[in-house]
Amino acid sequence: MCKNETSAKVLFGCFNTIFFGCGFLEVICGFLLLCDSKRILLSRLLAAPDGDLTHPPFYYLALALLAAGLAMCATGALGCWATYMPSYVVFSIYFLVVLSMLLCECAGGVIAAIWPRCLGLQSSRGGAVGALQTYYALPDFEHFTAAVDLAQTELQCCGMTDARNYDMSTWQLRRLGPRGVSVPLSCCVQHDDRVSYLNPAPVNASRCQEVTPIPAFRYVPGCLDPLEDWYQEQYLILMLGLFIVAVFKLGVLLSTVFSCIRLRRRRQVLQAFAMKSLDNSTNENIYESKLRSVSDEPITAKYIQPNNFYSPRIRNPRIFHNRPNEVV
Repeated sequence: MCKNETSAKVLFGCFNTIFFGCGFLEVICGFLLLCDSKRILLSRLLAAPDGDLTHPPFYYLALALLAAGLAMCATGALGCWATYMPSYVVFSIYFLVVLSMLLCECAGGVIAAIWPRCLGLQSSRGGAVGALQTYYALPDFEHFTAAVDLAQTELQCCGMTDARNYDMSTWQLRRLGPRGVSVPLSCCVQHDDRVSYLNPAPVNASRCQEVTPIPAFRYVPGCLDPLEDWYQEQYLILMLGLFIVAVFKLGVLLSTVFSCIRLRRRRQVLQAFAMKSLDNSTNENIYESKLRSVSDEPITAKYIQPNNFYSPRIRNPRIFHNRPNEVV
């Protein structure tokens, strides 16, 4: 029984230590993602520009990773405390917290799967092409404009389907760009040592603006497919991390159930031992219990001879024919 309890404690403690480590790793990942400004800005294209989100989706994802990591660290500390102070209340709270975190992660995975089709550019008016033609370079949508320029620079693409998306765009009709420019400078091929989406430096700006695109000076493919591939890559990384953490959470849940079963068996054994001791104490003879407390030394009797035994009446029967009454 002692070996089983020790092995259960070791297993539960190992799972909690790994759980705490996963939480700390999530905190680090959330902090690194929060510091990756380009990745966060590029995720702006995963949401409709006319939506209700004030920040890019990956900004909220970074905050969620930080909060989930801190919650996992706190839960792991609670589990380590529950290992050495077993209680049904502590185990129940621990089990419910881990289960709720696991359900939240499953919900997050489902939301991440349906996000581009339900809340992404495809959900905006006119789809991705309509969003580009309507909101690019407008004064109130600077973040969307910067995200499009970043996508065209990093993914080496131009427009959503092709460069002709800019022909009927608000940017072109209102002449929001430089004179004589048919596509933004971020669509142009830049020098390798001076690649920038905020201040592009094309290899040949005049050849980039020609009607017939030349791949050596302007990116030809649209950004919609590369953006979808980029999101699928980020989605796979996120789901892989969620799957690993979910496996450890399932292990923690199973170890919690096993610990509750062990605690119940231990209490049953202690209760049975206490009842057995109580029965033995009630059936015991009260006189036997008192005699056990007395010393085991043999009982001895001491006789003290009275002083008048040595009187003359006793020693000289010729003087006194009758013996005194006290002498038997």
